[in-house]
Amino acid sequence: MKDYFSATVLALVAANLVPLAGALFLGWDLAAIMLLYWAESAIIGVFNLAKMIAVGGWGAVGIGVFFCVHFGGFMAGHFIFISALFLQAAPDTEMVSNSAAGIMQMFLPLWPALLALCLSHGYSFVVNFLGRGEYKTKKLNKQMSEPYHRIILMHLVIIFGGALSMAMGQATPALVLLIAAKIAVDVRAHLKEHHSEPAEAG
Repeated sequence: MKDYFSATVLALVAANLVPLAGALFLGWDLAAIMLLYWAESAIIGVFNLAKMIAVGGWGAVGIGVFFCVHFGGFMAGHFIFISALFLQAAPDTEMVSNSAAGIMQMFLPLWPALLALCLSHGYSFVVNFLGRGEYKTKKLNKQMSEPYHRIILMHLVIIFGGALSMAMGQATPALVLLIAAKIAVDVRAHLKEHHSEPAEAG
């Protein structure tokens, strides 16, 4: 039970409260929240590459390149799906653009949440994966596939919640429920990941 109050879990919850503040006080709509959670998947992928390097050293170069290509394709397909389902449907969005500048502009208002998520995942990487020696018990091939399970489960919840929010007319209470459900899934996945080995403790 005490693991629910570990520093890394609290950091994860705190980072996820930034989108909640955005929805309540900054006018972030469903499109912004979906875009943010897509970006978090990219953050998870970057830190997973760092984990692979920590596990395999120079031996991770080849499989790391494969992971970048495969995960990059996964993220591209996911972005197209999110864009078609949620971004194009946003009532006041001018942000859907095929240009790199237009895509970058989509993320600018979300920088507080993006920074918080980067810090949260980075903190967990340093404290759990490096500091507590999790990398010593990991296999390179297994580590490569690690983020997919978490991301797929997370986004099934997000897409279901997003569809519910659209059905309710993007009402703020629906966005709050979506973010709360995402936090619950995140915490559960985090605890499961960091209890898979005896060396891990929260």
